[in-house]
Amino acid sequence: MIFEEAGAGAITRVWMTMGSGTSIPLDPTIRIRFYLDGESAPRIDLPLPDFFSGAVAPFLAPLVGDRLVSSGGNFNYVPIPYRQGCKVTLQNAGNATLWFQFTFHRLSGPDAVSTFTGNEDLSGWVQLLSAAGTDPWPGSGPISSGTIQLQAGQTSVIYSRSGSNLLTGLWLQVPDAERATTTLTLQFDGHITVNMPVSDFFAFGRGSSTPTRSVLLGEAANGALYCYFPMPFFLNAEVRLTNSRTQGPPVTIQYQVRRSLNAPLFDNGLFGAWLHWETQTPVGVDYPLLALSGQGKWVGLFADLGSVSSLDRSYLEGDERIYLDTSLHPGSYGTGVEDFFGAGFYFDRGVFTLPLHGMTYHLLNQNFEDVTAAYRFLLTDAPTFAADLRAGMEVGPEGNLSMRARTVAYFYSRADPGLNLADVLDLGDPQSRSEHGYMVSGNYQILTLSGNFEGEPPLHLQADGIYRGSGIAEFHLNATACGDRLRLRRRFDASAAGQTGFIYVAGQLAAGIPFGDANPYRPWREIDLDLPLGTAAGSELTVSVLYPQGMPSTLFTEFQYQLWCNGRPLVTGAASGGASRVRLLRN
Repeated sequence: MIFEEAGAGAITRVWMTMGSGTSIPLDPTIRIRFYLDGESAPRIDLPLPDFFSGAVAPFLAPLVGDRLVSSGGNFNYVPIPYRQGCKVTLQNAGNATLWFQFTFHRLSGPDAVSTFTGNEDLSGWVQLLSAAGTDPWPGSGPISSGTIQLQAGQTSVIYSRSGSNLLTGLWLQVPDAERATTTLTLQFDGHITVNMPVSDFFAFGRGSSTPTRSVLLGEAANGALYCYFPMPFFLNAEVRLTNSRTQGPPVTIQYQVRRSLNAPLFDNGLFGAWLHWETQTPVGVDYPLLALSGQGKWVGLFADLGSVSSLDRSYLEGDERIYLDTSLHPGSYGTGVEDFFGAGFYFDRGVFTLPLHGMTYHLLNQNFEDVTAAYRFLLTDAPTFAADLRAGMEVGPEGNLSMRARTVAYFYSRADPGLNLADVLDLGDPQSRSEHGYMVSGNYQILTLSGNFEGEPPLHLQADGIYRGSGIAEFHLNATACGDRLRLRRRFDASAAGQTGFIYVAGQLAAGIPFGDANPYRPWREIDLDLPLGTAAGSELTVSVLYPQGMPSTLFTEFQYQLWCNGRPLVTGAASGGASRVRLLRN
């Protein structure tokens, strides 16, 4: 088994590669099988190469591609939804060396979800990905256009509008030599959300004969730079260009800006992009890709990465780590830089461009250092956040290799949080257990765990918690200030695998606790479970946690339960520990 989830959700991206030092074709004797909604027979049962070949319906190009298409990696963007859970297994893979990633959405309930059949209409998704570099929203609204000459140091506003609307297209013709010294500034509702060189924003970087040409951003065949990200605003919008040179001849730029005929939805976030760079990253600390508060989603990344004073390309060994909504455990943990960008084995097939990901250049800079540039846009697989997001990239194989990095992260965000912390049950604190009416059937022990969370630098936690066998634990959580969105966060000891179970609220099944692999080396883990909309909101919740008999582990561990909801916060300062029995230390 390589993937297992309980409850409703959807797999939106599968990536895989095989080989040793270089990618090899996937083994046709290995079969991949998807079991949905607890069914005994697989809904999908294919030889592994067929799942990624792009030639076997419904897994067709451009939604799917193999290692020859994706420079060492195999990818599949066909969505696979399920109502009651999903399990994925590999048959005949006992002696195989495989790397894989599953990106999925965990949903609060099965409403409006139809389980995958293989007969879904994917024509719109196919059409979008088949037209990278061309306008996906033709005729969507009026276009303002013109030509400007910018003297050294001069700024020009090329577009300004008041009211509520959204931009659906931005095109610039800027000479290649001037892209790094021409600054693009986007301001929405009084906030500057983009302010960076044109070369960075349009994922041009140092330039290449194979430029970025993705669905929503890049360079078109005629040399025009394009951005098709919808960019909503509610008060005003302004687009500015600046010639940042201090001397020299003027720069001639042609531009077009298109707005929509429709107003944005009331809950849209503002579009933004964040540029960050370091000439030599510190070791032992993840390189920051993006940090945001409030709510929104991270939708893309362009990265120019390189070695420092060497030709060592192992800077590509770093894993991305994404922390969501103040969680101390990463919600997403990658397997390597080129894997994140859909390739494999240091992009072993060279430069490539696809609608959602690609690698545009690999070169030596003037200091004879190795440099790689790649992009990825996360449309169906965007990490979403309701309180905050922190994304970083491990530096080197074990966070121990300095590198050069220049990255642009694209996102949508709103400052107001979508969820707030409402209540915390600390199982190591007798008073907290008493106040929340905690009771457990069967035998249990209160033990102390001292260990680290995943991530760098290590976050150490020492706390007391419950270790119990099969049975039911029941407790109450305060949801009196909550709306209809509720999330339960469980903190536990992941030293033992297979601590799956079920969450009931007021006697009704509300969520399944998914399977988790064992990690005795960094045992602390947190998992978030969204409860069905309107689950006894505005009252006290009676929560039951069932750990059935016959599970892979004889122990079920509970250290803390947090209730998050879309109401006013009732608890402050408790998300990272709470009671005095908890000690958090950064090594």
